[in-house]
Amino acid sequence: MKGRKATSAALVAAGLLVATAAYASGAGGHEAGLPWKDFFLRLMNFAIMLAILIKLLKKPVANFFSSRRENIQRLLSDLEEKKKEVEAKAAEYQAKLAALDQETEKIVAEYIQEGEAEKQKIIQAAEKQAQYIKEQARLAIQQEIKAAKESLQEEIAELSVSAAEDLLKKNIRPEDQDRLIDEFITKAVEAK
Repeated sequence: MKGRKATSAALVAAGLLVATAAYASGAGGHEAGLPWKDFFLRLMNFAIMLAILIKLLKKPVANFFSSRRENIQRLLSDLEEKKKEVEAKAAEYQAKLAALDQETEKIVAEYIQEGEAEKQKIIQAAEKQAQYIKEQARLAIQQEIKAAKESLQEEIAELSVSAAEDLLKKNIRPEDQDRLIDEFITKAVEAK
């Protein structure tokens, strides 16, 4: 119904346009009036041509615009779907990013704890090592002191023996020497 009304309106508008053009061109030498028969034939020719074009092109044009509208609607619905998918993906990635941030913080906290534990182990090992080194140094010092004491005692003994020898050499008499030999022999015999 709409198509016929539009066609009729187009025909009337075209007729008026042609009539106006013909009337305006009438001043070119045909003063007697408008050649109505020629105008009517041209108008009929135009109307028939327009009707044929409308008849032939109505379906293809309607199909073109209908399919174009459907394509645009399908494209819009596809784009809307893709937009929803992208928004869902974006939300998913945001959630993953938030989870990743939390996981990163957790891992960093674990590494800090492990670092602190390792630090404590190293400190304890160093303290044990220092204690061991101190003990070894103390033992080495005691050994050195003992060795020095022994060396000193030997030296004192040697000096004492030497001093005693010198003293005996100066103060011993031959009868003391005989008495000492007798005592030594008696002790040697008793010991057997």
